[in-house]
Amino acid sequence: MQFQQADFIASIAVINIIKEYIYICMYTLPAETTSTKCNTVEKTPLKIKAPHSGGRAGGMQEVVDDQQIQKKREHSHDARPDPTTAATDENIISGLAFRQLLSYADAWDWVMMVTGTLGSIIHGLAQPIGYFLLGRALDAYGNNISDTDAMVKALKQVVPYVWYMAIATFPAGVVETGCWMHASQRQVSRLRLAFLRAVLRQEMGAFDTDLSSAKVITGITDHMCIIQDAIGEKLGHFLSCLATFVSGVLVAFISCWEVSLLTLFVVPLILFIGANYTKKMNSISATKLTYLSEATSLVEQTISQIKTVYAFVGENRATKLLSKCLEKQLILSKQEALIKGAGTGMFQTVTFTSWALIVWVGAVVVVNKRSTGGDVIAAVMSILFGAISLTYAAPDMQIFNQAKAAGKEVFQVIQRKSAINSDSKGKILEAIDGNIDLRNIYFAYPSRQEKVILQGFSFSIPAGKVVALVGSSGCGKSTIISLLARFYDPEKGDIFIDNHNIKELDLKFLRRNIGLVSQEPSLFAGTIKDNIKIGKMDADDEEIQHAALLANADSFICQLPDKYLTEVGQRGLQLSGGQKQRIAIARAILKNPPILLLDEATSALDSESEKLVQEALDTAMKGRTVILIAHRLSTIINADMIVVVENGKVSESGTHDYLLDTSKSYNNLFRMQNIYQENSNEETASDKVQVSSQYLNHHEKPTSPLNRNLRDPPKEQEHKEITTTTIFFRMWFGLNRKEISNICIASFAAAFAGISKPVFGYCIITIGVTYYQTNAKRTVGWYSIFFSSIGILSLFAHTVQHYLFGVVGEKAMTNLRQALFTATLRNELAWYEKPENSVGSLTSRIINETSTVKSIIADRMSVIVQCISSILIATIVSMKVNWRMGLVAWAVMPCHFIGGLVQAKSARGFSSDTNAAHSELVALASESATNIKTVASFCHEDQILKKAKLSLKTPLRKSRRESAKYGIIQGVSICLWNIAHAVALWYTTYLVERGQASFENGIRSYQIFSLTVPSITELWTLVPTVFSAISILTPVFETFDRHTEIEPDKPAETQFERIKGDIEFKNISFKYPSRQEMTVLDNFSLKIEAGTKVALVGPSGAGKSSVLALLLRFYDAKEGSVLVDGKSIKHYNLRLLRLQIGLVQQEPLLFSFSIRDNICYGNQEASEAEIIEVSRQANIHEFISTLPDGYHTVVGEKGCLLSGGQKQRIAIARALLKRPAVMLLDEATIAHRLSTVMRSDIIVVMDRGQVVEIGPHSSLITAPEGVYSKLYRLQGMK
Repeated sequence: MQFQQADFIASIAVINIIKEYIYICMYTLPAETTSTKCNTVEKTPLKIKAPHSGGRAGGMQEVVDDQQIQKKREHSHDARPDPTTAATDENIISGLAFRQLLSYADAWDWVMMVTGTLGSIIHGLAQPIGYFLLGRALDAYGNNISDTDAMVKALKQVVPYVWYMAIATFPAGVVETGCWMHASQRQVSRLRLAFLRAVLRQEMGAFDTDLSSAKVITGITDHMCIIQDAIGEKLGHFLSCLATFVSGVLVAFISCWEVSLLTLFVVPLILFIGANYTKKMNSISATKLTYLSEATSLVEQTISQIKTVYAFVGENRATKLLSKCLEKQLILSKQEALIKGAGTGMFQTVTFTSWALIVWVGAVVVVNKRSTGGDVIAAVMSILFGAISLTYAAPDMQIFNQAKAAGKEVFQVIQRKSAINSDSKGKILEAIDGNIDLRNIYFAYPSRQEKVILQGFSFSIPAGKVVALVGSSGCGKSTIISLLARFYDPEKGDIFIDNHNIKELDLKFLRRNIGLVSQEPSLFAGTIKDNIKIGKMDADDEEIQHAALLANADSFICQLPDKYLTEVGQRGLQLSGGQKQRIAIARAILKNPPILLLDEATSALDSESEKLVQEALDTAMKGRTVILIAHRLSTIINADMIVVVENGKVSESGTHDYLLDTSKSYNNLFRMQNIYQENSNEETASDKVQVSSQYLNHHEKPTSPLNRNLRDPPKEQEHKEITTTTIFFRMWFGLNRKEISNICIASFAAAFAGISKPVFGYCIITIGVTYYQTNAKRTVGWYSIFFSSIGILSLFAHTVQHYLFGVVGEKAMTNLRQALFTATLRNELAWYEKPENSVGSLTSRIINETSTVKSIIADRMSVIVQCISSILIATIVSMKVNWRMGLVAWAVMPCHFIGGLVQAKSARGFSSDTNAAHSELVALASESATNIKTVASFCHEDQILKKAKLSLKTPLRKSRRESAKYGIIQGVSICLWNIAHAVALWYTTYLVERGQASFENGIRSYQIFSLTVPSITELWTLVPTVFSAISILTPVFETFDRHTEIEPDKPAETQFERIKGDIEFKNISFKYPSRQEMTVLDNFSLKIEAGTKVALVGPSGAGKSSVLALLLRFYDAKEGSVLVDGKSIKHYNLRLLRLQIGLVQQEPLLFSFSIRDNICYGNQEASEAEIIEVSRQANIHEFISTLPDGYHTVVGEKGCLLSGGQKQRIAIARALLKRPAVMLLDEATIAHRLSTVMRSDIIVVMDRGQVVEIGPHSSLITAPEGVYSKLYRLQGMK
């Protein structure tokens, strides 16, 4: 490892870590010996006292013990905190001490850590003691210059001690690495569980504000990895370096206190440089992380909503936004590179000039007979390598700071006092009848405190009654359900069930007695059986199948190859929307609760399935208290009571018939749904084609999990193999001639910086021998001047090297990111559906994997040049001084090499990728955070934690094996390193005894090479990492080189061609690329004239969404053609064509921009007046106007801060702003009702990919046995 390149921030941060370590030691004492300090700490939510588990835990106990430890740390959550107060103790979190990261250690962990500390100390003592023995060898030479026999005899007395030291380092290395590795794994396993447990106990408001899914995933992956690294191997490595530094100073003071005192004058200057360097680098790093986070978020949401991006031709906007983020990062990187180069160079200057002063003072001391030459060299070398050990510890210091920052995030969640805690204890009633009373409820969501949703809402529901809530979107209907399930607590007012305030009831008891089916069904990875069983974990197969039958799910389940054991995929992606909804309903039915909450429970079902499920729900609702929300009023006309909600209050209530007679607002709602055939509220004819699809499966998801491991079609196998050499040269992406020239200049600077080690090795031994000469002071003075000159030149060399390599590396990375993102957005939609092209994979490929370019150019290439320079110079000079010792130095080089290689690995960490080892836990946490309402409503937290504990067993077993293995490797490597020194000193003695070399040349030849061997090790380490990094870039360039099957820019249109809107599908046969076994459209033909409003209706899977997808050319049909204005859509410039087609999807997808930016996504040139106009048309302007920030209100991640109806209306406004010639409405009104299509000019009835009926509503209903007529009767339209 190049000590002159190591970040020197350790020179200042080491003081803080020493203090932290002292605190750790203090807090590990028994509680009674530190009662005052411990009592002080225990006043905070985070306990510092080490728990006493009474002995070593084994197997699963290693994980389970975290429950007892957690109980010792956390305050009781029985008392509900004031929700208006901060959720965490900011005083503790803001000042998170490193010792708090160790707070999840049990007694056995502390035993291992103490043992590991002992091993680290012994390991650290080896090098200073080695140089102390070198000083004794020099004295043996100096005291016997004229008597070779006496010199050899004295040297032979020193050699055995070097061997003893080498042997002692073996067990030290074993316990150092083995103990720290396994102890950290055990602790972080508990910490992961504590974090997940804390996430699961938070109220919904936390997830609406600061606890996003991304934060949860980051917390349980990246943050945990950093913490484990910091409290494990990095802490052991740091203690070893610290021991080297402390023992080096002690040896120096013992050997020559005058020389040692000089360090007191040098250290303040180094600390000053280090403090300024650290401050500036930390500031820049924090800002860069913010910009990188923005870029990552942009890429992630663009790819996750790629269908919306394509439909609205948002590719250019996305690439421009990314370019802005990367440009800001590039500017910062230039500053960072300059500071890094100047800081490192300044450190080298101070270091070399300091050694120049020290060796000259040493000469003065020796000349005045106050010390020997050997003592001075021992002092100089001990201080030198003590200081170098701190530079080796610099990466550890960075990890410690990162771990404290990560720990702050983690402990913020763990210590967060949930306003509604599922672990709190309350009343448990014998049974719940179901009487509900809401009294004067006021409520605003935590994310929008300024927008009051409920304003004095009061209503009582007798047990066993069915109450329906109706009203406009955003009036507070779903909010009432959330309050009843106690996802939130009202700001004012109370809710009573059976005359008991729900705040006083045990939360899990309350939720176990409430069933909830929401509008957006949430499923978990696993089988269909597992998902239904969530409703009742002890249910048998018969109960599960009965619930599925009632929910009309059994029929489609039994058609699947694996039936109830079919895997549904993450978030149920292998199922259609209707299938997921039916499983969710089955889950609620299986729960068999006395209170049932149905929030658009049948919204995703086709008419026939809805009728059957509605009948099942009618049966399930008998004898229960039911609150029902539905957009279609015909589904609630039989409710015992209908409540009309307006402006967060109950405006009217009564039966359906009563409200029709007395309520004007209810009458309007009823008429708007066209329940009466005589509804005359017809829309005027439009010059747009509006294709409205009834019950569309979003993306037409497969009905079986077959063929999930897809292979590229043969056409995509045309990629030529990309070689490593090709990637290496392409890595310098988009660099111009000037930047290539800068690389050459930087390489020369790096080569010059590489001479420092061999020059120092040659000079220091020469100076040591010179101390015994008569003109020592004068000769050493010239060497001091030489040292100072090297230091001054190093400032220039390092500044040039780091600045130029850093800037060029950042530029190459930025160029590649931009180009790759642009290339990615050119691919057809089917490419994104392949497993290897998931949202996470592509985001990582664009953001993370491209960062490899900078890592190679800025970090590795400069060091490689430096290493090569050092090795060549050292080899030539060593062989020139004494070829025999030069050959022996090369002979023992493998000992140095193996030892250095392992030490380099140790400095980085032996642990493998812990994220990969914990992938099951990560997936579990991700799903839990995403589906947190489902988890909470079914009290599924304990089951998730059980799965989490089981998932940790394998990593723990693996950790034990790896700890032992790497401990032995570490011990052997340290031993070999010191054996090389013993052999070198022995062979020098042998050469002197034979008269084949002088002591001076023998030691000097070896020392030159010895100090440069780390460069060989580092070169050996770096070159494979470069190749490994290049291999990471292989999929990057494969993605970049891929030719899309649907070219969006060909033919290149020079003039915008406005289409009229005539559409024709001719003999279309279509299969989704991911499901070649299933024909979606079979000889489908349809002609639509411009200005015609056409509705597509039919059962789930009929192919309706596929028609819209083909028209937007998301896919190409294998047979047949799609014509627009008589011209094949393949002959249109695709981007220009999509600009004239509007799309509103069933599930509205918004970007985490402002409302204004989301509406403008379809037309960036729109004026403010146009935006307001389309908002009025979409019936969203009034709502937006009530928001404090109006159109500048940020909608949150995927629009999470808005209701479903609000998101849908914004999506409609977005489509309207395009002024499209063709408008595609894919379930744009959420409900898939025939009442929404009765006014269409033409209704196309589809089944199994074919047109089975076509005509206007009036003619289709006249056929008694027709498909449309049956659907019409199923929906109760008559």
